[in-house]
Amino acid sequence: MFNLIRNNELELQLDISGVEDHLPSIAFDIVVSWDMPYQKINFTLKECWFECEEWDRFEESISQLIEQESGSVTLKDMSENPIITFTKTHSELLTIIQSKDTLGVGEFSLRAKSFSIELTEVYSKTKQLDKWW
Repeated sequence: MFNLIRNNELELQLDISGVEDHLPSIAFDIVVSWDMPYQKINFTLKECWFECEEWDRFEESISQLIEQESGSVTLKDMSENPIITFTKTHSELLTIIQSKDTLGVGEFSLRAKSFSIELTEVYSKTKQLDKWW
């Protein structure tokens, strides 16, 4: 398990829960903790599957976004649902974490603001993933 984000309010952990070689893909249990003075949310997305190419694209897009004044990058699961989105506007970073129930019963969305300098750390964390592909 590794922390993709860890600041005073938001923690986003990824724990590898599966891999597939036939269609190179990886599954994570994604654990979200958001802690504010009068609110606390703990949420887990179980076995969220991503194509390895999508992970590589996400990693490269973060690297590019670091150099830009503004822009956005999204990690989508194998069903093309957006899961993690980073939107940079100058010094501000908006992190959006989303999930839709596969049965169409409900959905979850968390929007948290921080500083765009955190993208450098996020990029460093994505590079630490031990890739076999």
